[in-house]
Amino acid sequence: MKYDKWTHIWYRFFWWLFRICFFFYHPSKMIGREHIPEGPCMLCGNHSGFADPIWVFLLLNGDYPPWSMGRKSLFTKPVLRKLLPYFGSFPVDRDNADLAAVKKSLSVLKNGEKLLIFPEGTRVKKGKKSEPKSGAVLLAQRAGVPIVPIYISPGRRPFSRVRVIAGEAYTPAYTSRRPDSAELERHTQELMSRIYGLGRGK
Repeated sequence: MKYDKWTHIWYRFFWWLFRICFFFYHPSKMIGREHIPEGPCMLCGNHSGFADPIWVFLLLNGDYPPWSMGRKSLFTKPVLRKLLPYFGSFPVDRDNADLAAVKKSLSVLKNGEKLLIFPEGTRVKKGKKSEPKSGAVLLAQRAGVPIVPIYISPGRRPFSRVRVIAGEAYTPAYTSRRPDSAELERHTQELMSRIYGLGRGK
């Protein structure tokens, strides 16, 4: 499940385009690039705006984008349907158990690539609370890859400074190879605590 050369070309083109545009619209501070492993990992961030995936792309500064899940309805729009694959996005049905998306995610990780997921599932405004899903920690556990928490400044306004912070990669300790829902929930809450903790610590 490797990218082709056209994905690389278009991704780098848009990377520079967004970098230049955001330089003026949202001055940014990227922290913690050294914490992102060379090999496969799960990238997990808080989610407060539509541009959150782009901020993660700018943080990584790689030749190819990490893979990511995109809401199924986005792929019904002609322009996005053609554009999203260049950013490594594939559709997921959030309202049902999407086994195809799960298999694709595991395949990505087991093939040595990175997967970006926002555990909150939907955009959460600054000061609001969410109910994060345990799918991210479960996928990481099944694939045997570390998790990298990423914090992105919420409540962004035009010309405001944005911080994008990657924390140290870690691997949750499970009591068995098939953790139950309570253990997955505990590790999901720990993940979100690590993510938002990055914002308080910098």
